[in-house]
Amino acid sequence: MRLWFNQPAFQPKVFTYKDKVFTTPYYFEDKGWFEALPVGNGRLGGMVFGGVFNERIQLNESSLWDGYRRSATNHQSGKALSEVQRLMFEGKNDAAEKLAAKTMMGEPLNIKPYQSLGDLFIAPLTAPSDTVYEGYRRWLSLDSAVAVTQFRHGGISYRREVFASHPANVIVVKFSCDKPNGLNLRVKLMRERDATSAAVPTDPHCLAMIGRINCLDDSTKQPVGMRFAAYVKAVSKSGKIAVASNGEMTVQNANELILYLTASTNYYEKSPAQTCLQTIQKAVSKPLTALFKEHLADYQALYNRVKINLSTQSNPDELPHEKRLERVVKNNFEDPYLSELLFQYGRYLLIASSRKGFLPANLQGIWNQSMNPPWSSDYHANINLQMNYMAAEAANLPECTLPLFALMDSLAVHGKPTAQIMYNARGWVVHHLTDIFWRTSPVDGVVGVWPMGGGWLAHHPFEHYLFSGNKTFLRQKAYPLMKGAARFYLDFLTPIPAGKHLAGKLVTNPSHSPENAFEKPDGSQTQFTYGATMDTQICHELFTNCLQAIADLSSPERPFDPAFEKELRTALAQLAPLQISPRTGGIQEWIEDYREPEIGHRHISHLYGLFPSNQINAQTPDLYVAARKTLERRLMGNPNAKTEEAKNRYLSYGSYLNGESFGGWQSVWIAMMWLRLGDAEQAYKHHQYQLKYGMKSNFFGPAYQLDGTFGSSNVVTEMLLQSSTGTLNLLPALPKIWATGSVVGLRAVGGFEVSIKWQDTAFSEARIVSNNGALCKLLVKVPVKVFENGKEIKSTQSVANELVFATKKGSVYVVSRQ
Repeated sequence: MRLWFNQPAFQPKVFTYKDKVFTTPYYFEDKGWFEALPVGNGRLGGMVFGGVFNERIQLNESSLWDGYRRSATNHQSGKALSEVQRLMFEGKNDAAEKLAAKTMMGEPLNIKPYQSLGDLFIAPLTAPSDTVYEGYRRWLSLDSAVAVTQFRHGGISYRREVFASHPANVIVVKFSCDKPNGLNLRVKLMRERDATSAAVPTDPHCLAMIGRINCLDDSTKQPVGMRFAAYVKAVSKSGKIAVASNGEMTVQNANELILYLTASTNYYEKSPAQTCLQTIQKAVSKPLTALFKEHLADYQALYNRVKINLSTQSNPDELPHEKRLERVVKNNFEDPYLSELLFQYGRYLLIASSRKGFLPANLQGIWNQSMNPPWSSDYHANINLQMNYMAAEAANLPECTLPLFALMDSLAVHGKPTAQIMYNARGWVVHHLTDIFWRTSPVDGVVGVWPMGGGWLAHHPFEHYLFSGNKTFLRQKAYPLMKGAARFYLDFLTPIPAGKHLAGKLVTNPSHSPENAFEKPDGSQTQFTYGATMDTQICHELFTNCLQAIADLSSPERPFDPAFEKELRTALAQLAPLQISPRTGGIQEWIEDYREPEIGHRHISHLYGLFPSNQINAQTPDLYVAARKTLERRLMGNPNAKTEEAKNRYLSYGSYLNGESFGGWQSVWIAMMWLRLGDAEQAYKHHQYQLKYGMKSNFFGPAYQLDGTFGSSNVVTEMLLQSSTGTLNLLPALPKIWATGSVVGLRAVGGFEVSIKWQDTAFSEARIVSNNGALCKLLVKVPVKVFENGKEIKSTQSVANELVFATKKGSVYVVSRQ
């Protein structure tokens, strides 16, 4: 599987960091970056432009951030909290908001951004007089994680191959041509600021870029910016290699050239330069064939677990990738191969940006060309970070979640004093975004007073346990994180005062339903509130998951954490209930049935209980119907919004209309909600909107973000297999366009690995590997029989039409249509 193109990514004739793409905040170019192809090893990233004469490989090192570690918690918050809550309960929302703005904001208010490492430029020593070339093609092979560029010029065939080795921690660039001594090149490492390039005194074939981000401690005014280094080593059997004092490398009369690039920061190592030199020396000590074989084995051990085929007509070579997408955009063309490719591309990006021992994937994975990227290319914990990892378990990449859990470990440590100082609470807290310095206090304004990030993040380690059944992981990693998050909410939740709706019930205060506003009976509009439905759903899920964890870790003679279990049960019984709006018939978004100033608002936070949680499901029929009405109403939007919403206090943008979504995280979340509602065609429609509106030529999102790409892998997965309720639901929402196909290697809750075949939109056969020997509950839309070693086994039919059968650890079960 590959993304392939028959033309290079756009590059200006003269490259300059003064271009508006680098100088204008939130400027998104149409070409160039969105055509380049990403490689990565979890720490190093490269964007390969595939130029003919002038090649650019933009570079990243995942820990290269502006800023430094400091406590940002506002010490006024704990003293002001009770007054903020009192004002909120009394309906004085604006007064509460003003007080919160003065007392609860982190100091400083904003975080610093993730930054580009720089750029590797390769150009001919002498500019060619003849610039006509032929036979051009470039591609990214998802099967081998290699970006290839090839073309012919002047009768000579040229080829470049780029891969990022995780075992060796290097990016390798191999140049070759079929003319002896045909490679004559100039190589440079450049960065917009804060770095200089030079020769390496101990190695005449190596150049180095050394730098430190210009950042001063707010108090001492001493330099505290990240120190970093990047090294490039050239190897050629035939060519002459030289490096000038300014770091410019020249290569003459080479038949073949190999560049080894690595980078480091003092986030990890005391001496980035020394680390780079040692890494390069170790890499070049091996033959390239051995280095590549090592890379391939490491990568394919993860990637090859899952195979997918959604159409018998799939033809990877039919059209260049941008032309395939163009058919979707212009003609609403349905292309099952694009869905296959997007599914595997999301998996590829997660392997390339999230590996054990390194940082988790941020808003842009690890690929960022700017010093000041949109939204700082940070970790947004109010959907984006979670969506990056949404597919990891079911799409058989559980190891890729480990950097997320490591980040959570650090947030738990640094979020503990924040919980104590801000909220007078136990446990740990993180608000709507964070960075590699573990910021846990509110950011960006009062909208940042959303202390639910920890609760939502806690979904992931528990999900990791559910899929693996690993009780050691549950006891040592997942449960401590979950308990810490839950302890915070147990202390933060507060009863609604007497005389108010739902008096005595526990709610969060203060609260937001992210980015959405409501209108009070007096006509005033606000976002700041108490008891937003999403908060309640997050608390309900977290408390319920903690109770399940306690049950799974308990034995009759040794109950696990009984005192905490009692706390959880008491609070769970007092949580404010989910409510159905008498006005709309949908799930109420706030504690009161307020009017919505923006009917088609882009967030649908109050359906968290439908997805990613499963509090709302087919076994809760009233809520299930209400959830569908909520989704339908929000997506239809307001056709008169331009006039009716023009005077709203909060600007409407990205609103849904006429049932459409517009790509990115929105289309993913909506598709997932439709999948949980069992509506295949609605889910598929929004998957198509993702392809139509949410994907640039290289499958990056229009705002550089990758959450929509990562999340799309989960959309495809849950069309074929769902198991969030503990039942393996085979082909629960198969689109008609994927009439015949197969998938191999998906994972399900309970420790099962599942492969499925279907024909003419109907189930044919499944192969289930039981890794834990758990009881298997199966839901299939046609009558089936279950076989082990060729013999039919006994099964029972549940009241929910589930097929239930016992399994043995390590055994394989074949499910065949009768």
